[in-house]
Amino acid sequence: MSIQESLVRQALEILGDGTRIDVLGENADLLRYAESEITAQHSERRLRVRARITRNGRSVAGSLETLDAEAVRGLAERLHAALGDLPAGPDGELPLGADRSAPTPRIPAAASVLESDPAVRHRWFATVRDGLDPVAKLGGAIRFDVLDRVVADSTGLLRSETLTKASIQAIAEQDGRSASVKLMHRDADRIPVDEIPGRLRDALRPLPTVDARHGTCRVLLKPQAANALIATYGYAVLGANAYATGRSAVSGRLGEKVASELVTLVDDGCAADGLPSGFDAEGNVRRRTPLLENGVLVGLVSDLRRAGLTDGVPTGHAVPDGWRFGGDPVPSHLLLDAGTSSEDELLAECGSGLVVNRLDYLRVLHPKETLVTGTTRDATYWTEGGELVGWHPQLRFTFRMQDVLNAVIGVGAERQRCDQTFMESVVVPSLLIEAGPLVLP
Repeated sequence: MSIQESLVRQALEILGDGTRIDVLGENADLLRYAESEITAQHSERRLRVRARITRNGRSVAGSLETLDAEAVRGLAERLHAALGDLPAGPDGELPLGADRSAPTPRIPAAASVLESDPAVRHRWFATVRDGLDPVAKLGGAIRFDVLDRVVADSTGLLRSETLTKASIQAIAEQDGRSASVKLMHRDADRIPVDEIPGRLRDALRPLPTVDARHGTCRVLLKPQAANALIATYGYAVLGANAYATGRSAVSGRLGEKVASELVTLVDDGCAADGLPSGFDAEGNVRRRTPLLENGVLVGLVSDLRRAGLTDGVPTGHAVPDGWRFGGDPVPSHLLLDAGTSSEDELLAECGSGLVVNRLDYLRVLHPKETLVTGTTRDATYWTEGGELVGWHPQLRFTFRMQDVLNAVIGVGAERQRCDQTFMESVVVPSLLIEAGPLVLP
């Protein structure tokens, strides 16, 4: 861990009683490419320090980009002044101490990322580029991240971990069409880069372009498309605060069926199938949390404030202070159970319908109604009789996520590891959706 524990303890002493600090050190090495040429390679180093002081029912927060003592003293002065300007609240209303009933999980950091060489990223790029058709153009990025995390408070809590992550996104364009692959793992040596060219060549198959279809049809969401759906649904619906305040589409429905019986969803920060991490921004250990079981709502994710909805113990899903996606607890490591259908079987069952490899720019229009809008992107096909017969023009959808999840009629047997900017990992199979919820414009 590159964050010095002595500096963390010094900051706590300066800030005083009732303080919790969340420190994140980010070290990223990137290689970017476009038109089959490397366009940039650089490193980024950043430290984020978030501090919260809670006293007498009052709470204030601030942030720094250093643990330098003078900078921390300046922040302490501002926060103490702000506390003095706030009216006192009832004692205990704003919890400070994290749940300590479980030890910090140990997530091993991978030497393949810690000791990475730029030559490795160049080799990955060359492997994908040279494996494509010569007329295809390659774009995307390769990124190796080392994240040092510390959450500590003035009651003596101190949790720390070092996380590694390697990822590659490859977008190939040929004859006006595009296909993409994104792979990631905590260990760079576990990413099958050699498989990427074949997957892209297969996705760029020479099919005619069909006229845009309109109306209703079955839709096969491949894992990268299902990723966007499941992650956005979890973010909008399955947090304890949204549930408690009536802003969730499933508020008041614990124990009721809210999705197809084929849908079983858990959040598990320690599952090796995802991108494991040990604790949240409050220092609570991430706990395996069943959410949907055969379509029935069986759980929610919580932080300290909403632990009352999860048997008095937070599930480890507090978000950082000032997080740009809001302040409510939200899922972090979603895993959707695989089904029994092969990809060929799902395609055959789709019949005449749409195959979507990627959903992009999925945005929530109305959280309570789970109404979202988004576009298809890369390798969207039309299928007839279980065979891909043509490329379909890209589409913009507007739909209700709850309707789509209630219309799942098939689940793939193979899952893929994915991520989102607001979620550490999402592990999902393909989903076959019955005609109706996704209406072609």
